[in-house]
Amino acid sequence: MKLAAIDIGSNAVRLQIVRVNEGNVAEKLKKVEFVRIPIRLGDDAFKEKKISKEKRQVFYKAMSAFKLIMEAFEVDHYMACATSAMREAKNGDKIVRKVKEEIGLNIHIIDGKRESELILRSIDQCFEPNKNYLTIDVGGGSTEMTVISNKKVLSSVSFDIGTVRLMDGAVSEKTWQTIEHWVTHKTAGLKDLESVVTSGTINKISHIISNNPEEKSFSRNQLKDFHRKVSKMSLNERLEQLKLNPDRADIIDLSADIYLRILNWAKVEKIKSPENSGLKDGILAELFNTYQLNIED
Repeated sequence: MKLAAIDIGSNAVRLQIVRVNEGNVAEKLKKVEFVRIPIRLGDDAFKEKKISKEKRQVFYKAMSAFKLIMEAFEVDHYMACATSAMREAKNGDKIVRKVKEEIGLNIHIIDGKRESELILRSIDQCFEPNKNYLTIDVGGGSTEMTVISNKKVLSSVSFDIGTVRLMDGAVSEKTWQTIEHWVTHKTAGLKDLESVVTSGTINKISHIISNNPEEKSFSRNQLKDFHRKVSKMSLNERLEQLKLNPDRADIIDLSADIYLRILNWAKVEKIKSPENSGLKDGILAELFNTYQLNIED
């Protein structure tokens, strides 16, 4: 059985296809294909409150391509989720309807709570009994956080702050203050708090910090040093020295800044950055659980 996840974010759209490994407990899902297209829908949504004609045309081409790729790989089940940019765009629902009618893809515009639930599905194996965690996922348009103690969710939230939104000057000081209050209030009294961070950008940062793709953790001081270093680099230096794509190079310092502020407020020192984590992986985990249960029934 093959499953596919489509993640329609504010900075990029992604398609990941996996094959279900029957009987393989260690690796239930084997990656078959991954495609990422940097459309940056958030530029329009956060500044103009709608997706422009130019971006819509590129988006429709991307969705058509994703549909063909899924057909070529003979995908059995898929789920497509759109997040912050599409939620905020006044013409988001209209765009989704057109994709359904003309391309034949079903897209769900999900709220922050649902986004948090799916992200958590991708990292539930990271939580140990009798330990405290703060999960953080910084996207282009929103940041999701969850406080977990003894494997139980204590609180979960989604804030309208992200790398593209920050780059576009669409984040107020009041928003920062609200986030700081939530983090300090919800993490107060939690001993030995650790953080599990997700998103493609923080995974890239983790690899750069450790210089080892196999390393899955880093410290707050290491992130602080990275942020200080990368903030002084030009775009070309980031492209050449850090081997980044252009759409990641111009926001990587902003991503590090958001994570760092939250980690400082929560007084977290130890950070885990697991592979195969984030929205697309949470979608795949939900699809796997849904259709695996149906097969067993």
